[in-house]
Amino acid sequence: MTDERPDPADGAEEAPSTPEPAPAQHPVSAALTPALSSTILATLEHQGQTAFVVRSPDQRALLEHLRFEQNFEYLKDVTAIDFLGRDTVERFQLVYVLHRLTDHLTIRVHAWLSEEADEAPSVVDLWDLARWGERETHDMFGIVFDGNPDLRRLLMPEDYPAFPLLKDYPLKGRGERRQFPYLQPRGGEMVEGTPPPYPVTIGRGMHTPDYIEEVRRESRPKGE
Repeated sequence: MTDERPDPADGAEEAPSTPEPAPAQHPVSAALTPALSSTILATLEHQGQTAFVVRSPDQRALLEHLRFEQNFEYLKDVTAIDFLGRDTVERFQLVYVLHRLTDHLTIRVHAWLSEEADEAPSVVDLWDLARWGERETHDMFGIVFDGNPDLRRLLMPEDYPAFPLLKDYPLKGRGERRQFPYLQPRGGEMVEGTPPPYPVTIGRGMHTPDYIEEVRRESRPKGE
């Protein structure tokens, strides 16, 4: 019996190779409803952690689902990023870091927030810990979270007239520091003096020899 298989040398087409299997869908994505899936602009992977990118206020419905349907019961953080001057969807991005205790899975939800937006929805009713992250984000970026019962300034004085983590906030400030008294020890008591000038450099240039020695001394193991 003769072998009737085509000879590749005769120009016959070879059988198509077996396609590579498609990458498995992330289990969190697979559990989303079609309506929620349609709001996701991108799914990103970084350092083994998955991030889902949406537009604000779509993050609210997604976060509700993750909290109650997928049991992400722990909110690690709420913060923001200012992309001023970058070619991005919007200027701001809210970042929510969620953790599920049963399998120790951590994911992030990133929500683009327009510069013109008046506010973003709070998630205090989903995770009580959000009251602190939202409060700090408001204090640093000026973003208002609708539904948060306490947006008093957290790190800055109540009458501080700026939001220091905005990219258009100058490194040296706008002179706000001069509004507050500067106290220094003199003769066993604290007296008001003239504030020192703002630093003109950042990074290692600000570390004086005394400072470096203090850090080195405090970093030594106890008992040495």
